[in-house]
Amino acid sequence: MEEVDVFKGIMDNHVLVIVLSCTVVFQIIIVEYLGTFANTTPLSLVQWLFCILVGFMGMPIAAQLKQIPV
Repeated sequence: MEEVDVFKGIMDNHVLVIVLSCTVVFQIIIVEYLGTFANTTPLSLVQWLFCILVGFMGMPIAAQLKQIPV
């Protein structure tokens, strides 16, 4: 729990990289092209960037929470 580098070795796990890549690709396909089937509407570039920013904030927040002494 003391290790702060949350990204250390993340690219060494090939299964994780493949799963994350497939998740990103399928999310884009579902949101952008399967609107009627998935009941979604396409996002603008600003909306995509906002979603990516919010998604990436999870790791730094988790790293900061690890710094709180228990």
